[in-house]
Amino acid sequence: MKHQKSNTGRAVRWSVLLLALSLAGLGAASPQAKAPPAQEVGREAKQAVQTRVATQKELDAWADERSTLADAIEAAQKELKLVTAQRTKAQAYLAGQKAKVAELERRLAETERIRRELEPFLDQETARLAATVGADLPFLSAERHKRLAALQHSLNDYDASLANKAAGLLNALEVEARYGLTVSVEETELDIEGARRRVRLLRLGRLALFALDPSGRRAWRWDRASGQWKAQDTLHRELEMAAEIAQRRRVVSLVELPVGLAPAAPEAK
Repeated sequence: MKHQKSNTGRAVRWSVLLLALSLAGLGAASPQAKAPPAQEVGREAKQAVQTRVATQKELDAWADERSTLADAIEAAQKELKLVTAQRTKAQAYLAGQKAKVAELERRLAETERIRRELEPFLDQETARLAATVGADLPFLSAERHKRLAALQHSLNDYDASLANKAAGLLNALEVEARYGLTVSVEETELDIEGARRRVRLLRLGRLALFALDPSGRRAWRWDRASGQWKAQDTLHRELEMAAEIAQRRRVVSLVELPVGLAPAAPEAK
């Protein structure tokens, strides 16, 4: 600023000097012309100086304003660049969120479709399983019916998830299927031939069910057709051997027993 003021003062002095020389030259060139009064010359010189000073001040002020405006423009350009980048990123985020929402809506629709189709299927398969258990050999009746009741309760529970319902049915099917691959012996009481008897129940998978009297002289077989126990006294020795093998009290050996074929699963009504 000091340098600018020095230049301004120097320019004013030069202007005054040039104006004086010009007036002097006019007087020398025209000796016959009447010289203007000194006051008028001084007034004009003063006005010229004031005009030059005002002009210089305006130029200095404009230079300061131009610098301020340039800084403001540069800041605005940076802000615009930042806002543009943020807007581009926001648009990318928005597109991603819209895609996620669309995918969630698709999954919800697919889940609803699966629920509409799977729930009747689960009910149907549960009814078929219950019919199979009802027509099957009479073993572990309390345990099996309890499992079916729990499964039916789960299927009728509105708050239970579809996954839990399906898992319950699959678990029940797995347990029932496992019965067909195992041999078991258990002590129980049965109504046989009009009397309550304490027997050993020998189950050969899902093929045959035998009852053995503790004395080892009587044996019965469950007859699917009549739903009753039929005497099998001639097989009591073979049945005793089979029971001991099942209980791992005898080395595994070949035992011939009438097992027949497992009945086909009944159709659910």
